[in-house]
Amino acid sequence: MPSKKSRTAHLTTITPRQWMARASLITLMFVSLLLMVAGQANNPNVSRLRTNIIDGFAPIVEFAAKPFDAAANIGAWFSEMAQLRSENISLKNANLQLLQWQSIAKSMEAENNSLRTLAHAVAIPKSSYVTTRIVSDMGGPYVRSSLIGGGLEQGIKKDQAVINEHGLVGRVIEAGNNNSRVLLLNDINSRIPVMGENSREKTILVGNNNDLPSLSYLSPDSSIKVGERIITSGDGGIFPRGIAVGVVTSVEKGIVQVQPFVDATKIEYVSVVDYSL
Repeated sequence: MPSKKSRTAHLTTITPRQWMARASLITLMFVSLLLMVAGQANNPNVSRLRTNIIDGFAPIVEFAAKPFDAAANIGAWFSEMAQLRSENISLKNANLQLLQWQSIAKSMEAENNSLRTLAHAVAIPKSSYVTTRIVSDMGGPYVRSSLIGGGLEQGIKKDQAVINEHGLVGRVIEAGNNNSRVLLLNDINSRIPVMGENSREKTILVGNNNDLPSLSYLSPDSSIKVGERIITSGDGGIFPRGIAVGVVTSVEKGIVQVQPFVDATKIEYVSVVDYSL
């Protein structure tokens, strides 16, 4: 058994911080025991004390929980944004197909006026869509093209039509494994077989590196007028007939200018179309 002297030496080695820790523990045990005993009694003062303690700790608990609530809200926001983006792409795709059918319907209505006596008509080609994003604008003084995400691995091939919800954007001229280059309508190298939607007069839409491409190889007595819609003619076997291209804005001294329906500088998503001709 330790002697009285040794116990006294041990007590003198305890630091003030250890004394405070022991005193706090004893105090907390005493207060807890006191509250447990008092809780059994129907004492209004004790009930009021418990209520005050709860009221005092509630803001602290609420404040401590805010970072966790914020983290949960951020996670929900990201999940919602991802879902909205997916739904937006699906809606763009559906809207694109509906507008293409609308354009085809208008073209067929105009064509029907000149083909009433025929017993049969050529079937509308089937098609599949690959919707993708414009990666970069490769426009410059001498070239009008864009780089899109998606290539051979996604089913994109050279010479496929590139469209959006408004009409023709251009055609694929190079297809890599995961990226492709699109030649826009106003590029100086662009040549698109087109025709007037009402006049049914066939011609070629020629790019000139300006905002307004023009129509070439028109006859001197051409009936194409300002305001007429221009659509693809289907000649050449690259594009089917009926894709919306633009509208005639001027006819002066044999020069017919066309305003494309698509402003390539303001688009973000496009669809590459594989027409089974």
